[in-house]
Amino acid sequence: MEIAVLVLSILSLSLFMLFISVSKKLRAVSDSFAELIINNKFKQDNPLLYKQEQEIHQENFIKFLSDSREWAFSYIENVQQGLKKFIKEVEPQIDYYDNYGIAVEGMIAPHDFALKKISTELKELKKLLPEDIQDDRR
Repeated sequence: MEIAVLVLSILSLSLFMLFISVSKKLRAVSDSFAELIINNKFKQDNPLLYKQEQEIHQENFIKFLSDSREWAFSYIENVQQGLKKFIKEVEPQIDYYDNYGIAVEGMIAPHDFALKKISTELKELKKLLPEDIQDDRR
């Protein structure tokens, strides 16, 4: 008898939890459906206002794209100028090392490896810049 009561209690609790879960999902679906109906009714009742609202959203989106494009070009230009300045400052020393550093290779052991690595990476960095900036040593 006690087992039957326990089983019925557990079953009742499980059904109650299932009912709550299903009712929440049904409420969410009905809310979404109601919102869809209201939006559709708004479109039908106020076609001019809806069209104006859509045009405003479209204009805002186009402005966002334009602003983003301008920012991106400005950023790219600033990065390229920064890289150009860095290369202008560092390249003469690296070129000197590339040409004459081999004569003293191994004599400055801790720096030799670093300078070889810097020289290689500087050449790779230069490849990222447009050719007209790469060759411009002003």
